[in-house]
Amino acid sequence: MVSEAEIERLRLEADTVMTRYQTVEEALREARNEPGDHWDEEELTVTLETPQGETIEVVLDLDQDPAANAQQRYERVKELEAKLEQQQAVVGQLAPLPADPVAYRILYHLDTVEGNYPRSMAGHLDAERKQVEALCEQMETAGLLERVESGTVKQRRVKAKKADEVRQHHTYYRLSREGDHLLRFLAERDGKKNVLRHLSDGQTIAKRLARGGPDYPRMTAEELDMDFEYVRNLYRALRRVGLVTTYEGSTIKASERKLKPKDETHRKHTYYVTTSVADELLRELDG
Repeated sequence: MVSEAEIERLRLEADTVMTRYQTVEEALREARNEPGDHWDEEELTVTLETPQGETIEVVLDLDQDPAANAQQRYERVKELEAKLEQQQAVVGQLAPLPADPVAYRILYHLDTVEGNYPRSMAGHLDAERKQVEALCEQMETAGLLERVESGTVKQRRVKAKKADEVRQHHTYYRLSREGDHLLRFLAERDGKKNVLRHLSDGQTIAKRLARGGPDYPRMTAEELDMDFEYVRNLYRALRRVGLVTTYEGSTIKASERKLKPKDETHRKHTYYVTTSVADELLRELDG
C-alpha cells in the first residue's frame, strides 16, 4: 500500500539532492574513481543536510548525475501520488494501512498496551513474529506507528510488561497521532464500511455469515480454500472493528445456519455472526 510518508520521504530526498547539488556531484565523482563495495550494487549512500537542516541518508545511482538522481525520485513521487489517489478513492483513510488483518490487530493491541515490541506482540496476538516485524516496519513507514525513544520504558507506558520498568533491548512501537486517529475512524460507521472495502476477504467472510448464518474459522478456511491462520486473524480483526461477534447460544438451530443445515448444531467451536451494523453496510455495498 502506498503511504503519504513514503511520498514525502522521496520528495525530501529529491529536494535535498538538488539543494546539495555540488556536494552530491563531488561524492559521485570520488566514488567513481575509487574501489569499494559501492560498485557491487552501483549505488552510493551519502549523508546530506536537508533544506530544513536535518541529516538524512540518500542512496544515489552511481551512473546518474545529481539532477537525474533527483528526477528519478520526482517521477516516482508522481506515480505514487496517482496510486495513493486511487487507494483513497476506494478505502479513504485506511489507504496507508496494510491490507492485512494482523495490521488491524496490531493497532488495537498497541492502543491497549501503549507500547510493545514485535516478538511480544506476536505472542499476544498468536501471530508469526516475522509477519509482525514486517507489518510494524510498514506501519511505521506509513506514519501509523512510531518507535519509542531508546532507554528505559516506564511501565505506565508499556502495559504488556509487568515490571515497573522495562529495559529497552528491543525495538518498541506505539501508535502515532495518525494511528490514533485511524482507530477513531474505525469506530465510526464510515470506517467500518471502508474496512469491508479494504479487506476484500473480510467482506467475503462477512457476506458468507450474513447469508449463511453462524460459522467458525476452520470451516470457513476449508470451504473457501484459504489458509486457516489467515482466516482466524480475519475473524478476530473483524470482531475488533465491530463487524462480527461471537454466537452466544449453546445450540445453533437449523433455521439459523443455512451453510450446513442440521436440525441442531451443538457448538464445539467458536462460531461467529455478523453484527447489525455489518448487515446494513453489506446491503449498502451490494446496492
